[in-house]
Amino acid sequence: MGEAEGRHIRHRTIPSRHRAAALLVSLSATSAIAAPDSAELVSRLEREPPATIAFVEVRFSPLLVEPLIVGGELDYENEATLRRRVETPYSETTTISGESVRVERDGQSRTFALRRAPELRGLLTGMIGLLGGDTAYLRQHFAITPTGDDASWQLDLAPTDDRVRERLRTITVAGNGAEPQCFVIHDTQGGASVMLLGAAAARSLPQPVVLDALLDSCSAE
Repeated sequence: MGEAEGRHIRHRTIPSRHRAAALLVSLSATSAIAAPDSAELVSRLEREPPATIAFVEVRFSPLLVEPLIVGGELDYENEATLRRRVETPYSETTTISGESVRVERDGQSRTFALRRAPELRGLLTGMIGLLGGDTAYLRQHFAITPTGDDASWQLDLAPTDDRVRERLRTITVAGNGAEPQCFVIHDTQGGASVMLLGAAAARSLPQPVVLDALLDSCSAE
């Protein structure tokens, strides 16, 4: 992922971080009903492994002239392993297992420690906790704040580990009913990654592709 971004590096910045609040505002305004119970909500998201879900990821960074957009599938292998398979516009497989990350691309591979990539740790712990329906596991790593209602909900996950918080600000998961729609990672350097999941990944991206429009689309039914 870092190699792909490197080819897009320029010196123009994206809109300021406060625009990411659009998702929280739009979802919190949808209903005056009390927020759903986080444990009950997470239990609805449980999937029996192995499970696969399509995704489209849009990554924003102050170092990118335009957002980096990739698509593929996430494979939930078990309670400790998540595989991210990028199929377009290039082929790359990232396997996060335990404390190790393996990236395979163009017939070559490299392995590094998960501690070097807090955003991948957030992806691993967040996705495994959600797809495992395991609120207790999520609470080991995040403070959880639910908003919205049963039909259109949001979970804000704030990392509790000091080292992770140096790089990872928040994770926001938004969905409808028992289906997660968006998985949004905000880092502490002004960047964000919006991952559209399942049916949301099949929809056309809003044009132009800007962060606030994507966040708005995450709250759509």
